[in-house]
Amino acid sequence: MPTDSTNVYDRILCVGDSLTQHGWDVTKHGWTAQLSQAYLRRLDVVNRGFSGFNTRWALSVLPKTIIESQDSRLRLVTIFYGANDAQFAGYKCHVPLDEFKSNLKQLASLFRDQTSQLYVPDDRILLITPPPVGDKLFKKDCDEDDEPIDRCRQTTEPYAIAVRQVASELNLPVVDLWAAMESKVQQLQASSPEELEYDGYEEFLWDGLHLNANGNDLLFSLVTNTINSHFPELVPESMPFVIPGFRDFESQSELLQMLEAKRQT
Repeated sequence: MPTDSTNVYDRILCVGDSLTQHGWDVTKHGWTAQLSQAYLRRLDVVNRGFSGFNTRWALSVLPKTIIESQDSRLRLVTIFYGANDAQFAGYKCHVPLDEFKSNLKQLASLFRDQTSQLYVPDDRILLITPPPVGDKLFKKDCDEDDEPIDRCRQTTEPYAIAVRQVASELNLPVVDLWAAMESKVQQLQASSPEELEYDGYEEFLWDGLHLNANGNDLLFSLVTNTINSHFPELVPESMPFVIPGFRDFESQSELLQMLEAKRQT
């Protein structure tokens, strides 16, 4: 059987902080795990989320942690930062807003350079805004862990706005998790007969910062809807299996012929 590009799947790359790293957590319906299931046998989903990281550190480590291949191409990249950059000034992860925007542009440029093996054709790059912080729930979690409160909804919002601005300036699609979650929280608040203990953010965040099952389901739906509208060629149902299904060949020799034909395309 051929051992070169016939056996290599093209990839979707997801880069970010803990909100991406935890995307593999199937117990919380992780959004990258759902993405991997959606593209099973079509594209490999690679998770390069690093808990606690900001855009400054991402620029240092990402080029060293992404496999470059002559055979396997990047077909889509998601860039999901801001939750840690928005830490209060003076804390380790904080990145000033102007630098954050500059860093996002540099991260996008890694994948827009046509001479790079990290090049993503047709600007198939999705920027994702950080979600809002559920302040009451986040305070509860910090108090239980005897940790300082190092961020809040009010100071995180400008970073969500900055992601939208950078996406607009670079003419890239944006997955606006902030706006979608805020809208749903406001609906919950309006429909609840009494005041919600944690203002409704507990519906989507398990600790006021990280996504629970509902939050991951929401993000997955936003990502797939954005793919459907901006990159219809990447809708999973429209893509063939890389390795043919067992009903599509009658013998091993026919399978090998199909693989060889695919290798030459």
